[in-house]
Amino acid sequence: MAKESEKIIIPIRFENKPAEEIQLTAFIFSRSGKLLDKKPVQKEMLELQTFNKNPRELRIFIVPANDKRIENVSSVGDLERFRPYEAVLDTDAKGAFSVLPIPDYLAKYWRWRFCRIKGRVIKNFTIGSIAQDRGICHARVHICEVDRIWWWIYKIPDDIILKIPPIILNPDWPIPIPGPGPDPGPIMSELNPQPLPPGPYPPVVVRAGALNFNAISQVREPANFSANETKLSAETFNAEPAQNLQQLHTSILALPEVKNQLLSGNAAAIRKTIVDYYHLFHPYFCYLPWIWPYFYRCSEIEVVYTDLFGNFDTTYIYWYDGDEPDLYFWVEYLIDGVWTTVYKPSIACNTYWNYACGSNVTIRVTDERVRWECNDVLDGDIIWIKTIGSAASVTHIQQTDLISTIQGKSFNRIGLSDVSVWASPNTEGDFRRPFGSTLGFVVQFGSGLPSNGMYYYRWSCRKIRNADLSFVPLVSPVSLHGGQALYKSYTFEYFDIFMHKHIGVNAFKLGPVSKNGNDDLYIIPPAYPSAAPVNAPELSPLWDQNTITVSFDSSKFTDGLYEFFLELFDFNGNKLSAIPKYLFQVPHYNTFAPSIDAPDQYLVLNGIANADAFKMNVRLDNQNAAANIYKIKVNTREMFTDCCGFVPYPPNANIEVAFRAYHPNNFATFGFVVQKGTCNDPTQSALTNADGMVIGDAGVYSRDISSIYRHSFTPAQLLGVCSAGGKAAFAESLGVSVLTTNGSNQLYFLDASALAAFALEPA
Repeated sequence: MAKESEKIIIPIRFENKPAEEIQLTAFIFSRSGKLLDKKPVQKEMLELQTFNKNPRELRIFIVPANDKRIENVSSVGDLERFRPYEAVLDTDAKGAFSVLPIPDYLAKYWRWRFCRIKGRVIKNFTIGSIAQDRGICHARVHICEVDRIWWWIYKIPDDIILKIPPIILNPDWPIPIPGPGPDPGPIMSELNPQPLPPGPYPPVVVRAGALNFNAISQVREPANFSANETKLSAETFNAEPAQNLQQLHTSILALPEVKNQLLSGNAAAIRKTIVDYYHLFHPYFCYLPWIWPYFYRCSEIEVVYTDLFGNFDTTYIYWYDGDEPDLYFWVEYLIDGVWTTVYKPSIACNTYWNYACGSNVTIRVTDERVRWECNDVLDGDIIWIKTIGSAASVTHIQQTDLISTIQGKSFNRIGLSDVSVWASPNTEGDFRRPFGSTLGFVVQFGSGLPSNGMYYYRWSCRKIRNADLSFVPLVSPVSLHGGQALYKSYTFEYFDIFMHKHIGVNAFKLGPVSKNGNDDLYIIPPAYPSAAPVNAPELSPLWDQNTITVSFDSSKFTDGLYEFFLELFDFNGNKLSAIPKYLFQVPHYNTFAPSIDAPDQYLVLNGIANADAFKMNVRLDNQNAAANIYKIKVNTREMFTDCCGFVPYPPNANIEVAFRAYHPNNFATFGFVVQKGTCNDPTQSALTNADGMVIGDAGVYSRDISSIYRHSFTPAQLLGVCSAGGKAAFAESLGVSVLTTNGSNQLYFLDASALAAFALEPA
């Protein structure tokens, strides 16, 4: 046995000397996998200690030294992605240690290449009727390289490999998820599977319109697939996804070398086929989440931050094996001071296979928590009152009485918005949305503020009408803030001990303060956090030019029409009056930007050219909707008393269908559907189905004062295509959706729905 701290020297050579010199490092592990040492190979010699062990008990791995990430290696598993060479110790007749040369097949993967990775993180924002893609600044983008399948496919259990041929050759259309299979157990630890990203996952059943290969690049039609050149892309699979997958299936069956190997039942042959034709199998694997931990894993190679326009750009040094890197991206964003994952789709369906170095990657974020930030600085002393929430432009809130007729009923649109929000579009000019839940008023202050003459702001409000728009006695406005502390966050740059750049976050307290007898005053933030009074000491501090100037729970207010006032104060806390009107700006009605002078209806006027405050009328409503479906009546009588729903009817019967779609103040829409069995009966559907606001009659249904909709049908009208048999089963579905918004989303928690069924049969 070797003595403690005895040194041995081992020659380390290549089978054939590389054209470019490769610096090498050796990792020495014990039999149990403990890292004992890490030594450089110098002049083709490795000198190491035996650690009081027989040298043959040591595991020695050789890797290129120029990848700095090896500094973080602590286990044999960590080394796998660096394509290590495990040296097998041998001795000659004199007892000298030696190892075989590093083979050419491995050394060829130790060549370095540079890859420029560029892209942009964007989100589509809708403000009023304007939709725009905007870059997301200061997002944290994680760039990962998806590991090559051939490096670890031999660790995937045979029972998993043998499940692949039936999936590829004899898929059920639509494709179902196979059973989970045996517990992976310790093998999964060795495979180092990546955790599945948070949902939603791709659909588990392939149907027309369901496939979405939204990040797979470089398209070729399935008919052109070959063993050497096939890449997948969104363009190939987005149009008719189910058909394209079947076309791909046909293409695979036309390749005898693939089909025969898959049918062989030989796990080794199937493994090799998967490696050789891996590009053909991704569309199948994308829809099999159970398979992802076995076949897809990736390693993070870079973390970058987007600039003010949402762009990122970095250079990746990688080992060149004849192919370009396969890249996967996920994104974090600072939300309330916490780095939060806002984009992390599945690796299987969203990898850029054979990424073309230097090409632009577009990452589209849809997370509703990501706000429109990084606006341009606004010059001057002006105050631009923009939105309620992230989308409801203040100029798209009706400020005066506007009475119109909806479904035969009068409807006053004062204080209502026409904003469109996610999954709830609205026609421009159709002012019918009140506001509810937590509301934030978004304002951008000009670069000339704050100044001693205009230093603080405050929002105040008062109720001027009830929910039915009857007038209430006017009182003096009161503060909207209620003493609530308000902070404005900013980001800054900092570097860790390895000189890697990071983005940090801090916040400045805007208020409240009390001065000169005025409470709830808030500092007007400067354009840059480095300016007074913030004086942020960090490197490159920046913040959103938009400021949420107040945030309040409107459900604590009674429903009705309110006036909201934005008042200004000087440094000493004196309330300002006779402010030049042009200092108050609002969004352009059609284009949002550039801003325009606030019309007089948005101002508390003080003469022709001045104003004492900004003012806007806003309707608040936090009422729930209600939905009920009533039992079918035949000739005005309910024909069944139980819940089973069978309705016998005599000849020439009048069959009444009734439901209740209700909102206390009529701020809701409804949709009512009668579905007959599995039939497609457009004549019956056009007659029985209805939608509209809950304010008045809709379709053939008459609404009473209790918001109950009724109509009597003949048996023939309901039976339609089933008239010959005289009987049919029906489902009734009712959804009532509130129109109330917080300026960013519709308040779906106020919605209501109902479901019922009945069956007609001759009496």
